[in-house]
Amino acid sequence: MLALVVGHALLALVLVSARHRVGRSAFLIGALGPAATLGYAITRLPETLDGATITSRVAWVPSLDLTFDLALDAYGSVFLLVIGGAGVAIFLHAARYFDGSAKAATFAGTMTLFAGAMTGIVVSDHLLSVFVFWELTTITSYLLIGYSDHLARARSAALHAALVTGAGGLALLGGLVILAQESGTYLISEMSATLEAGPVTTVAFALILLGAITKSAQFPFHGWLPGAMAAPTPASAFLHSATMVKAGIFLVGKVGFLAVAATEWWFTTVAVIGFTTMIIGGWTALRQNDLKLLLAYGTVSQLGFLFVLIGAGERNLVFGGLALLVAHAAFKASLFMTVGVIDKLTGTRDLRLLDGLRTSQPVVFWTAIAATASMSALPLTFGFAAKEAAFDALIDRGPTLIIVATLASALTVTYSIRFLVGAFGAASSREEPATAPTGTRWGLIGPASVLAAVGIGLGLVPSWTKGLFESAGAAVPGSVSSKLAVWPGFVPALAFSLASLAIGAAIAFTPRLIDAISGSQQTLPAADAVFANSVRRLITGADRVSGTIQNGSLPAYLGTILFVAVALPMTALVDVQDLEVPAIGSGIETLIALVILAATIGLVGVRRRFAAIILLGAVGYGLAGLYLLLGGPDLAVTQLLVETLVIGLFALVLRRLPAGFARLRLQPIRVAVAAAVATFVFILGLGFASTTPEPVATQEYLARSVSEAQGQNVVNVILVDFRGLDTLGEITVLAIAAIGAAGLVLPIVRANREEDAA
Repeated sequence: MLALVVGHALLALVLVSARHRVGRSAFLIGALGPAATLGYAITRLPETLDGATITSRVAWVPSLDLTFDLALDAYGSVFLLVIGGAGVAIFLHAARYFDGSAKAATFAGTMTLFAGAMTGIVVSDHLLSVFVFWELTTITSYLLIGYSDHLARARSAALHAALVTGAGGLALLGGLVILAQESGTYLISEMSATLEAGPVTTVAFALILLGAITKSAQFPFHGWLPGAMAAPTPASAFLHSATMVKAGIFLVGKVGFLAVAATEWWFTTVAVIGFTTMIIGGWTALRQNDLKLLLAYGTVSQLGFLFVLIGAGERNLVFGGLALLVAHAAFKASLFMTVGVIDKLTGTRDLRLLDGLRTSQPVVFWTAIAATASMSALPLTFGFAAKEAAFDALIDRGPTLIIVATLASALTVTYSIRFLVGAFGAASSREEPATAPTGTRWGLIGPASVLAAVGIGLGLVPSWTKGLFESAGAAVPGSVSSKLAVWPGFVPALAFSLASLAIGAAIAFTPRLIDAISGSQQTLPAADAVFANSVRRLITGADRVSGTIQNGSLPAYLGTILFVAVALPMTALVDVQDLEVPAIGSGIETLIALVILAATIGLVGVRRRFAAIILLGAVGYGLAGLYLLLGGPDLAVTQLLVETLVIGLFALVLRRLPAGFARLRLQPIRVAVAAAVATFVFILGLGFASTTPEPVATQEYLARSVSEAQGQNVVNVILVDFRGLDTLGEITVLAIAAIGAAGLVLPIVRANREEDAA
């Protein structure tokens, strides 16, 4: 399994490296990745169908106990079959869709890497590797959507997808880490035995659900998916049918039964989000004139249905959902490729302009007929068998869900008819109609025809797949009572299916209803418009905040930093009741303290810059004297060196400034900041003086310096062995300071030499 994922990455690297030489063959070479995925899934089917889980552990960093944990069961096999089967067809279609340019070859490499990332999500058993591959799909989808980077629309759509799914990915990461900490394991296969319900687990599942919602384009984050239509059609087909959006569906199915057992709100939340998405997607699809956008909103709608079924955590619903997922992959990939053919032949996707394609391109027409029949769930198609199983499971949950599903499915029928009539009927616009030349482009339409035929073939013998879907839901408690059949008999589910077909056809052939739906949607805010407005307001707000905070005043910056630095931690550092005023030290300590105090008071009132430097140095040297008297010679030496360097740097800088300070008015904000800092330092000093540390750490350092580091000088051992990285950081800081000092000193020395030479 690891070789399968790494193979995709190597294949992508080869395609990108050889992009100037591979030409059209890039997509044929890239198809080897999905083909390997499909072949692996098929060869492992006998084992996974028997309930076995194929596992693999590969050591990555053994000393840190980091490993790649991979697992494949029947549930994962369903997704691998979808990724591989649809992927091969789409890559073959893309080989004829694109030209042989280097940019197209780079696109092929990105698609291959994308397919590998999705494969990685499916076979990963470790939560962190799931997240890594999850984010890799976000990055690669950004590149795919933004392929036409010279177009602002493509760049905006790519950014929209990256921001939404990236933000969801952060939520997902938080949820996965919390879930792993609560269950005591990062392995999904071991989690069900250790996970317990509780408020922390609830938070974890809420964050995971948020990540899945964004990736699978559920309401209210569905707007990025139609925007992704800016990508070339093969990428759209891959994103919408087999990969990107199915990642979220895969994840909610993987953790759904765990969430149902650990929470009370999971099913209700998933159902509300999914059915809302289903209705909004189907409703919006009816007003689209671009065939790709129509299919895109149709995908949003169907993803909502899949989200409910597979994420419900109930055996019957998962069974029907997985069947519908396979059907969706077949008909949606086929339809997107069909649109790609139409666009390639006519130069437009506007259904108002298309004319005469039914006679000029009969193979394209019948491919679309077969695919839309399955999408509409007409009898004798796999879409029908899958939806019957789903409806049969929904009936057991009460009347509300099945009625909502029926009405939403009616919208699917309506926009399916609209797609067919618009693409293959007569042009409705007064503009010049777009026609296609005669002759079948088998390289373009062949892969789409094969997938459409799969939808019909599985519809005639759906029992072939029943065992796979039953095994795929084995982790979910319960038993399967639904069935996959060519004809289910006169059962309640059939009545709801026929009702959705009748209602959908009635709407499609009633122009006034279509016009009313389109008119009502004009008043609703579009998801992409909401996103654009949110980004615009965010940028405007950021400008205002930056203009207020970053106002160009250095005193304001320093005052803000100092006030925040001392005001927030002041109450948490020490307990005022435990403070003790230390006894007065020896006479020399008192004398040095008086010198420091006098220099400080003088520093506040002095008006000459050079005098301020002298007084500042007196404070620093006085502190060095106190360190020496209190038994810290190393601190005293460090203070002397740093103070000397600082005074020298101040002298070099201030010689370029006026000799005196400008007279400043006593402002309340300055007094407040000064008082806060003084109070903080005073209380902190008393707190340190009042604390008697336990000798535990000291004794531990003394013992370990001899036993572990074989050193007699405990200070050296701490600096070099125990805190080696800290010491390295300090050395780096000193080196940077030295470079900065040299940058100030050397130009002056050079200028003086030039003056002497002159």
